Amino acid sequence: MNQVERIAMTSATARSAIEAGGLDRLLPSWSIHGALSAAAACSPNKAAIRFLRTGKPGEEAETTTYHEFLNSIERAAGLFQEASDGPAVVSVLAPLLPEAIIAMWGAAIAGVCNPINPFLETRHIASIMNAARSTVLVTCTDAEGAGAWNCAEELVAAVPTLRRMFVIHRPANRAQAEDFTNALRLHSRRTFESAGMDDPNRVCAYFHTGGTTSAPKLVQHTQRGQLLNAWISASMLGPEQDEIIGLGMPNFHVAGAIIMSLRALIMGQTLLILTSGGFRNPEVVANFWEIARSNRITSVAAVPTSYAAISAAKGAASDGHCIRTFSTGGGAMPRDLARAFEERFGVVLKELWGMTEFQGILSSNPYGLTRPRIGSVGLPNPFHKVKVVLLENGRYQRECANGEKGTLVVSGPCMTPGYLGIDPSDGLLVRDMPGQEGWLNTGDLGALDPDGYVWIYGREKDVIIRGGHNLDPGMVEEVLNRHPSVQVAAVVGQPDPMKGELPIAYVQLKNEAKVSAEELLALCAKEVPERAAVPAQVVILDQMPVTAVGKIFKPPLRLDAMVRVAQQTVASVLGTGSGVKVEAVETTARPTIILRLPLGLATESCEKALQQAFAGYLFETRIVLEETAQAA
Repeated sequence: MNQVERIAMTSATARSAIEAGGLDRLLPSWSIHGALSAAAACSPNKAAIRFLRTGKPGEEAETTTYHEFLNSIERAAGLFQEASDGPAVVSVLAPLLPEAIIAMWGAAIAGVCNPINPFLETRHIASIMNAARSTVLVTCTDAEGAGAWNCAEELVAAVPTLRRMFVIHRPANRAQAEDFTNALRLHSRRTFESAGMDDPNRVCAYFHTGGTTSAPKLVQHTQRGQLLNAWISASMLGPEQDEIIGLGMPNFHVAGAIIMSLRALIMGQTLLILTSGGFRNPEVVANFWEIARSNRITSVAAVPTSYAAISAAKGAASDGHCIRTFSTGGGAMPRDLARAFEERFGVVLKELWGMTEFQGILSSNPYGLTRPRIGSVGLPNPFHKVKVVLLENGRYQRECANGEKGTLVVSGPCMTPGYLGIDPSDGLLVRDMPGQEGWLNTGDLGALDPDGYVWIYGREKDVIIRGGHNLDPGMVEEVLNRHPSVQVAAVVGQPDPMKGELPIAYVQLKNEAKVSAEELLALCAKEVPERAAVPAQVVILDQMPVTAVGKIFKPPLRLDAMVRVAQQTVASVLGTGSGVKVEAVETTARPTIILRLPLGLATESCEKALQQAFAGYLFETRIVLEETAQAA
């Protein structure tokens, strides 16, 4: 067989039929190089990648054919192997550029690809590269705006295993780097050594996961796992060869890399890159429907905040588009946003569920005309299982009944072999789970309905524990997101000495919208179904913190909530205007509040009073003398 199977997962029945046929028939090869070669052989002159540079209306996309793409990744693979004197570990620190896509898949067939979020701190990126033992860095320049690529020389100095650095569109003043495009042009594709690289179970990628301050965890991906997840993504989101995939999700995230990019390229589809910034680019958001119409996009995926921004764009009109599948994941989709999006644009948003540790997608609402179950992330992948269980300290207690909330655990061939250098039994797998197969603990709270659809209610760590009572922040966020002036909302736990935590809500308003925090608080008091979940406070932000993918990023909100309660506590002890500076840090095992006292307040009785005031809180407190206050 030399062609890929094109089977749409339109229902639970179709899912069973796919499983009955077995895995082996799905792809012509279970190596990434083999699968991409097969796609190029079928349609060598077809556009593999089209790139929009600005996102402005009427822009002509730059095109790379399948023949050119295959030639480029083979040249890149040979270049990386030569630079590494053997199998390469290539860190790709670049936005959505065609050259970055070429570097990623060239790296995956030459050794290991390590795509990195360019918006992390330089020291954190260096720790990722050192953990990966990177031999090659592919990056870009400040022509792409702010990003860690502007500190590339610091990374070279901090990563001793690094042998070569290539820069996309290198300027003349960076003589210590090599121009990536020119290096590809000069390198022969025949130098790519594929012997031993075609093993389907070979680790071909390290994707980093975890917070932005903690030590990196590198999730290992295999060729088989990535290819299977890419095929399943196509089955669930659109398997036809004429699909044009609108890519606005970043390379370092499995949604951009596997669910969109690899899916399109192994299926012989066309990948349309929505500028280097993707959905972070205001032009893409403002002109989304014109871009979709003129480029005949058939499939797109984005996080809920991106859809909220598209929905908030003034004068947007969706008529004439060709999109068959609008997918959303990476966070709970507010039901009212989904309904409003459909009412305004005539488009149904279909939720999916994915995970880095599962090499991409985990479940999705079925493909085609079947309406999604609003609020559900759909049916599990073919060849995979999802269960809902009760856990205690990571250990299995019992399986939950249909509709009963618990922790979602998953099993199947797309599951990662583990974190690099960490035993899989250390937090990744459920302990004491019945049976022989390993089950991955997703950390998501959810339930299964009688038809096998998965419902997610939040993350275990997002649960607010008020006086021993578990509160789901989603019930408050749903109420706030329904308000016509609110663009996005997020609820976290605010430390409390008596209750442990109280809910505090943060909202970002739509442009030019006006509503007070008091009005929103009154709305919560009226409509939040659980009295204990009504927030103690609503805070209106100019900009909600989000990850580079666009998901709401709650850690800064938790720290802000700590600072707010600490400021109130200091004021209750010392009065307002005391001059005490309060900051929160989360670089230790537990969050810490640092109180910076002017030297004039540094008396034993003052410090004792503050220590007593903070004694009931679960965070640590440290008092530091502010020396600059003496001069003042």
